[in-house]
Amino acid sequence: MNKALLAGSLILVFSLGVLAQEHTSDNARPPVDPGSWVRLNSEEGRFSVLLPELAKDKVETKSSPHGPYTTHLFMAKTARGIFLVGWVDYAPGFNFSVQSELEANRDNFVKGLKATLLSNRNITMNGHPGLEFTAETPEVAFISRVYVVGRRPYQLIAGTYKGQDDSDNVGRFFDSFQITSR
Repeated sequence: MNKALLAGSLILVFSLGVLAQEHTSDNARPPVDPGSWVRLNSEEGRFSVLLPELAKDKVETKSSPHGPYTTHLFMAKTARGIFLVGWVDYAPGFNFSVQSELEANRDNFVKGLKATLLSNRNITMNGHPGLEFTAETPEVAFISRVYVVGRRPYQLIAGTYKGQDDSDNVGRFFDSFQITSR
């Protein structure tokens, strides 16, 4: 498998690992009022999504045999879980297989967290190919959707801490994601 295809998941896996460790010290955090969610409009990312709190873009550029690539990640936490959205911009000359990109994001997410893959299905959003999967670790249950829009893969992740029910917010998060331009 091509390591350049792994870029998107690697930054997400790192961030999720940090958040999972922080959860044990964050149990006193008050629940987020669903009415207080904020819309993130990323002009650079060409998308919008609802998040439980303001999130800043964590940007990282790395080199690969196929040229540089840049990852972007927005992350927000609640008392019940975490919400992430990110994308990757590859070097203009790098061509990838859409299905391989979708699967690489899934496989590396699961492997990076030492999670168990529970389900997997192909999806679409406004004609754009995607993959939805669920996975879990001993502490967190994850739902992720990966879409490829043109040459840009997007990954959305909702993680709910075990013993918590955050299905309304998870649905709200995924339902709110929109591509705003190409």
